[in-house]
Amino acid sequence: MLDVLIRGGWVVDGTGNPARLADVAIEDGRIKEVGRLDEGATAERVIDATGKTVCPGFVDPHSHSDFTILTNPTAESTIRQGVTTEIVGNCGWSYAPVSEHSHAMMLGRLRTFAYEGPIEWSTTGELLEFVERLGHSQNVAWFVGHNAIRLAAGVAGSEPTEEDLRAMERMLREAMDAGVLGMSTGLEFEPGRAAPTEELVRLNAVAGEYEGAIYTSHVRNRDAALLPSIAEFLEIARAGGTKAEISHLNVRHNTGAPDGGWERAVEMMAESREQGLDVLADTTPLRDGLGQMAAILPPWVMEGGAAQAAQRLRQPSVRRRLRGECDRYWRFIHRGEWDRVRLQSSREYAGLEGKSFPEIAAILGKDEWECFFDILAAEGEAMESALMVGRLFTDEHLAEMISHPLFSLGVDSFTSTVDGALSQVAKHPLAFAGHVHYLTHHVRGLGTLRLEEAIRKMTSMPAAHFGLRDRGLLLPGYAADVVVFDYEELDDVSTDENPLAYARGVEYVLVNGVLVVDGGEHTGARPGRQLLRG
Repeated sequence: MLDVLIRGGWVVDGTGNPARLADVAIEDGRIKEVGRLDEGATAERVIDATGKTVCPGFVDPHSHSDFTILTNPTAESTIRQGVTTEIVGNCGWSYAPVSEHSHAMMLGRLRTFAYEGPIEWSTTGELLEFVERLGHSQNVAWFVGHNAIRLAAGVAGSEPTEEDLRAMERMLREAMDAGVLGMSTGLEFEPGRAAPTEELVRLNAVAGEYEGAIYTSHVRNRDAALLPSIAEFLEIARAGGTKAEISHLNVRHNTGAPDGGWERAVEMMAESREQGLDVLADTTPLRDGLGQMAAILPPWVMEGGAAQAAQRLRQPSVRRRLRGECDRYWRFIHRGEWDRVRLQSSREYAGLEGKSFPEIAAILGKDEWECFFDILAAEGEAMESALMVGRLFTDEHLAEMISHPLFSLGVDSFTSTVDGALSQVAKHPLAFAGHVHYLTHHVRGLGTLRLEEAIRKMTSMPAAHFGLRDRGLLLPGYAADVVVFDYEELDDVSTDENPLAYARGVEYVLVNGVLVVDGGEHTGARPGRQLLRG
């Protein structure tokens, strides 16, 4: 007898091929058969999928759910959308390794994401063991973050010593031995933005000693210096002999990017593929995006770390100077377009989360700059964890990214809940409906992609690129990560005005053959696995 039999659905198998009527048989956590099974076939659980779409579980190529999995191990907002695997540790940020140099900052960051426990790990391997003991509903594959490595090694500035480099190499090698996919960088953020290219080349060469290793990056600049930043990324990947993923390769509207800059950046990526580099990119579904508030500050403010930066930000003379020196990262802030920016998460100003900065200014009786500086200064050691949401992209730019054959479809957010402390951190549709939005808006609404192609970009394309060999397809022998949804009933539900709502229309989700969503409701099961390199 089979464990689960999904009968009579329209199977979209992840290859991009047209949907076909078929049954899906599951046994011992794996797909046993896909096709028209004999009517006599029996199973412990039979799911009638008549009129429904059956597809592989979605694989998010760029997630930050590692920072919320400790408080939300059941992955409520993402698993209910059909996401069964999340690639985490992106943008240079992971919460291991940890040392006496980085403990206070890392604990403050975890507190921002509603984790109230202690840090019980120091190495990446210890972190992975801790999360495995906790248990989680989704599968997780990890990168180790260069920012975390630099902080743990106590490295600052743009001239690391040989001792610094060797310390970072040891930490990276430990993480690779633990099974992470590779190293991620976040080169618009502290402390990674101070790292010279030579440092990144040397570290990625360590990752490149391991078969199948990947280098992924939030590149150094995506406006005026977009093209040099892509060139640097490609140089680092080639020199290390790794595969490569350009995180959220997009251009923010009205920030000074050269005409045709995005097109040329994509051409550079395509040319590198033709020359033998296995490189792809990913994108996001909404015009909005998440960002770090501190990232607009010039480097001199952050010298000595976040605590010293917070002290500087309390000085009126520093604030006056910064009004003219924050023309970086989200450069439209410098241009006065505060209506495009909302506060996403702040421990000290939690009551203002979700409000735009003009709204915050009206509430606090100060101008937007003063409010911005007040919020950052109040965060202290956790300054790098204060998040904002910005209206970043045009609809036209979203369409060209989503439809491009070298882009998989991610969300660049984290799994959340509609209640409890974590819900106050994620008051935005990205966390609750980003994945479903691809299907409701870009496929069903706009016709930007065929359904089958969108699902391929959300399943087999990222799974293959990240080396998840038995994920992303509905084929015999593959892990039984399966989603059943009603295409016509799919609904984001979450909106800017009422973000705390789970998406509707995803009726069943299986992870490793175990029902995690049953009839649209979470079962509480935690069958997820850590998907280690190789």
